[in-house]
Amino acid sequence: MQSIRLVHFSDVHVTTPRLGWRRRDYLSKRVTGWLNLRLLGRGYRFRYANRAAAAMIRHVLDRPPDHLIFSGDATTLAFEAEFAHAARLLGVNQPEMPRGLAVPGNHDYYVGRPVRDRLFETYFAPWQFGERVDSHHYPFAQRVGHVWLIGVNSSIATFWTWDATGFVGPPQRERLRRLLHSLSPGLRILVTHYPLARSKGQRERLFHGLRDWREMLRIAAEGGVSLWLHGHIHKPFVLASERFAPFPIICVGSGTQTNVWTYNEYQITGHRLAMTRRRYSLSEDAFHDHDVLELELR
Repeated sequence: MQSIRLVHFSDVHVTTPRLGWRRRDYLSKRVTGWLNLRLLGRGYRFRYANRAAAAMIRHVLDRPPDHLIFSGDATTLAFEAEFAHAARLLGVNQPEMPRGLAVPGNHDYYVGRPVRDRLFETYFAPWQFGERVDSHHYPFAQRVGHVWLIGVNSSIATFWTWDATGFVGPPQRERLRRLLHSLSPGLRILVTHYPLARSKGQRERLFHGLRDWREMLRIAAEGGVSLWLHGHIHKPFVLASERFAPFPIICVGSGTQTNVWTYNEYQITGHRLAMTRRRYSLSEDAFHDHDVLELELR
């Protein structure tokens, strides 16, 4: 029976001291984002982000998986210096790294210019190859053994600082529907930054959730999705109740937030998924197995 091993991480928010501010940045929400980072606690929560991210990559390379999955938020304010630093730290272009799939998070699309300049798509290009239904970048699918990984962009640039909502939108949803129905047989795993719901199936907060989650749930169910992987919510959880969705949903949590810092490994054998959650020890500067879970994928 065929078996593959995947490593999934998200929300690393690596930091760099030189951001490269320009005059127009002082008229955007980057100013309040920077104040939150420096003065209001976010910077403190991610004070060990670079160290934890480096330890995670070292641990991954000790026993390389068949494929990597990154579900977004490489940066904090979407400056190009942050993208360059994140790509280096995560080993995106390193020849010894396994192949990967990456989709952007809302912090990677923090304001409009990085989106227009396609900074995430440029720096994470090696992790964005795949099959597409037309010339649009998203969605795309990658084949790994008997599994299809499907990357969807659920992030958008928003104007207000407090608006952290996501939106896939009708055109991309239609492309996703077509892509799901065009793929050859195999387990289908959907990868987004945004979740469908919170840990107990409740709706996300008004300014923090995926606006078109109902439409995405319907397309995923009709398209035979077996598993939904995401980030955005920094504390990890598994939602496996069929009352909410006909497939399990796994939030990997943040790989670098202090006292959360987790990533997941999935061993998929046939239709059986064995998940190992790993947590970072600051004192040892290393990740260790934390807990395990098994799920049956349809």
